[in-house]
Amino acid sequence: MAEYKVNDYKEAKDWLKNTDAILITVSNGLSIAEGYHIFADDGSFRRYFGKFRQKYGADCLIRGVFTPMTAADHEEYMQTVHQYLIDDYHGSEVMKNLLSIVRNKPYFIVTSNGDAHFQMNGFDRDRIFEVEGNFEGLTEGSEEWYGQQQRFYAFLQEYSGQNALLFELGIGSRNQLIKAPTMGMAAEYPSWKFITMNMPGEINVPDALADRTVALTGDIGENLRNLLNE
Repeated sequence: MAEYKVNDYKEAKDWLKNTDAILITVSNGLSIAEGYHIFADDGSFRRYFGKFRQKYGADCLIRGVFTPMTAADHEEYMQTVHQYLIDDYHGSEVMKNLLSIVRNKPYFIVTSNGDAHFQMNGFDRDRIFEVEGNFEGLTEGSEEWYGQQQRFYAFLQEYSGQNALLFELGIGSRNQLIKAPTMGMAAEYPSWKFITMNMPGEINVPDALADRTVALTGDIGENLRNLLNE
């Protein structure tokens, strides 16, 4: 059985340098690396959403979105979500470093994060597919959303047979929305390689892709710095 490499920054950096294109797949782990945890009852949640926590028992940002409230309170809650994730956001080192790593290659981003932080950090908005929409007003199934999806399909069609790289950041090991289909797709493209960043217990690599994989474990921000500094 083939084994994947762990924390081989030299190999990962070489792959990133020599690839023809990069498919970047992202979920909540990247947001956590930025300091935003929408599933946590942390200090930021209590500071921004404390009144809703006390009144309705919502114990994290995303749960509050779906907690029954009065129409007026729900509207205020969603305005607070926008303020927290977007209005009061001013970029991050994590995103700056990621952009530095990929900016000179054709890239495309597929993400379930709804914070619009990629656009706000200088990534090309025409190279982003937000599969569940975002808190800036993009809704799943809208004309704009389908436009993102079609550009993603066009990227795959262009690079499926080339020397491309699947670059996965902060997606849980059992994720079926993004991880399972893109990882399976990369396994079927023999010229593709796979770099995955996550905590050690969340690394999941199929046998068919193992000999083309580098897993970088631990803090995503630190791993991105290592890729820039190696």
